[in-house]
Amino acid sequence: MTMLTNFRGLVLGTLCAFGATAGLAQDLKPVSVATSTTGMLYLPIYVADTMGYFEDEGLKVTTQTMKSSAIMAAVIGGDVDIYPGTPSAGLRAASQGTDIRIFGTLLDQYASNMVITGEKAKELGLTADSTLDERIAALKGLTIAVTGAGSGTHQLALYLLKRGGMNPDRDATIMFIGGSREILAAFENDRIDGFILSNPTSDTAVMDMDGFLMFDMVNGAIEELNGYPYITLDAREAWLKEDPARATAFVTAIAKAQQAIRDPERGHEVRDKVYAAHLEQFDKKLFDAAWDNMALAYPETPVITEAMLNKAIDYLNDFSEEKYDASLAREALAGEYTADIAAN
Repeated sequence: MTMLTNFRGLVLGTLCAFGATAGLAQDLKPVSVATSTTGMLYLPIYVADTMGYFEDEGLKVTTQTMKSSAIMAAVIGGDVDIYPGTPSAGLRAASQGTDIRIFGTLLDQYASNMVITGEKAKELGLTADSTLDERIAALKGLTIAVTGAGSGTHQLALYLLKRGGMNPDRDATIMFIGGSREILAAFENDRIDGFILSNPTSDTAVMDMDGFLMFDMVNGAIEELNGYPYITLDAREAWLKEDPARATAFVTAIAKAQQAIRDPERGHEVRDKVYAAHLEQFDKKLFDAAWDNMALAYPETPVITEAMLNKAIDYLNDFSEEKYDASLAREALAGEYTADIAAN
């Protein structure tokens, strides 16, 4: 056999292999996801992408960031398939007669922490041993930054102030500042007393800016909020029913990701791969600390239940002017897509 024949055989084999790979790629079902920021709240999505779990389930998932106020409209209009957001977004949309349904959860822990400046903590006499009641009472008169009106960070500020018997409009100043970069700049320049936001932003303030961790929500600072479905998966019922196997494949990949995050043996290997692929904008030391702080805050599965949505409704009704009926939990829930995961 000549060298030319060998070369032709090699080219032919390469082309066949490329054709098979291209065909496989074409067979992947496209799914689009939009988030309001890039960060730890959406970690299972980044893990499922980086580790190939989406492709293993036959999906090609693309992600983009948009203003939170625009994402639900994009999902309702069919421009985006899935919105991972706070349960209030899905519940509100469902209560308004849209066909938005909640079919899974990324996080079942209220994962926005509160940090105040070290100087303010000293002024208020707060220490690591301060009780929950002492911390809540110390909120009076503070200027607290949150990401935006109606956000999970804003909701927590309202909840804590009302729990302490305070009027959020009179007894504290809540500032809508935006994302982590803007909030940290305001914190560093003493424009605010504190802020509410998830890791690694809260870690940055504590480790690099002499911040005081006021409420460590990730580790259960507010006991009644443990098990709260903080980030749920929302989609149109029409999209879910159009291809139920596609929705099931998505939550199956998320379940694999959640288990990988919690795995003590390979969690750090997964962490480093995800950091390189999606989250290099964060300081590596801070990202590693955030991963370790949050790893067990992610549930073992993305299963969402009526009881979990009822917990969200009870929480929202504590401080929101817009009240939700308990029946909404059943109406908004599309739990059938995680049924096989729950059974296993």
